[in-house]
Amino acid sequence: MSQCNLIEINEDFWPQILQIQAEVYVDIEPEALETLRSKWLNSPQCCTVYTVEQDVCAYLLAHTWHSDSPPKLYQSTPALPFGDVLFIHDLAVSTRAAGMGVGKRMVNNLLKSAKTQGYHKVLLVAVQNSVPFWRKLGFELATVETPCLSYGNDAHIMSLRLADLLKQ
Repeated sequence: MSQCNLIEINEDFWPQILQIQAEVYVDIEPEALETLRSKWLNSPQCCTVYTVEQDVCAYLLAHTWHSDSPPKLYQSTPALPFGDVLFIHDLAVSTRAAGMGVGKRMVNNLLKSAKTQGYHKVLLVAVQNSVPFWRKLGFELATVETPCLSYGNDAHIMSLRLADLLKQ
């Protein structure tokens, strides 16, 4: 039986994370290593990988944020003081783990952790037709803001109030 783990990101995982990013993002240009690392350095406790044996099959990058407007894509995130918004920057699951519920497990783990860390709201930009996935997890489309064009033509800002999640 294979060993599966959900663990915080460390320096050793970046080559595999970059491979998954290149595999998964076909509609938008992948980001540079330093841009991705800046998200992790901002909030390392909110960034995880999913491994099978010792092979990274998925990653999730999230960081503290201060606004209902998402950060721009392709820009490093500066060190920010704690804000009550958690921004999910990236969830990418390799085809090797597709259909195993890995993404849902990773997000649910993050949402539980976010509540205990004091976040009140989770924000993200859904790309590549992922809105149905995020809706199943309780996220709703934002109606006031529109995402930066760098996210692609079919990008949608979505949010979840953690208090609403706990009522479900």
